[in-house]
Amino acid sequence: MLRAAVLAGGRSSRMGQDKAQLVLEGQTLLERAVALLQTTGAQQVLVSGRPEHMLGIPDLLPHCGPPGAVLSLLTWMHDHNQLDGAPLLLIPVDMPLLTLPTLQQLINAVRPERGARFRNQIFPCVLPASRSLLLHLQKLFRDERHLGGLRSLRALLEFTQAVQIDDSTISLQEFRNFNTPSEWRGLDSPVP
Repeated sequence: MLRAAVLAGGRSSRMGQDKAQLVLEGQTLLERAVALLQTTGAQQVLVSGRPEHMLGIPDLLPHCGPPGAVLSLLTWMHDHNQLDGAPLLLIPVDMPLLTLPTLQQLINAVRPERGARFRNQIFPCVLPASRSLLLHLQKLFRDERHLGGLRSLRALLEFTQAVQIDDSTISLQEFRNFNTPSEWRGLDSPVP
């Protein structure tokens, strides 16, 4: 089984408006991300940080970045008896040039109970929806000494012994985040 989630709970402070609602090729970035994840064959697609969305999961700890979103997703899965170690594919809402072949390459690299990522990238990534990862995150968020560092997505990927796969054949455009108005205006060609 594969589950997937769009991380869409950020403040978009550098963009000056909600990035999830920016429109590219007739779709908001949120609609585009959900549609992409639905093409991966994921049996469930969730939207983190958007409780008003029909697929939405609220952030338990707003503005705690991707690790906070993962904590919220895993807690929701636990509460719905879905914390079974299955892979959880994660993409940010502000990476609109990702393609299905790139995500398929990542999904194909997944090993049981391990994360997966491209060698030089953090996103997209896969984490196991496991009890051990949930307990690890709960501990990190209880312990205030771990602000930053161990509470980063990079650290979570290391904790899950993420498989690292080669990204040299993939256009770097696919991994681009759009965080500012100038970056967004600079988006010439939406298809890499």
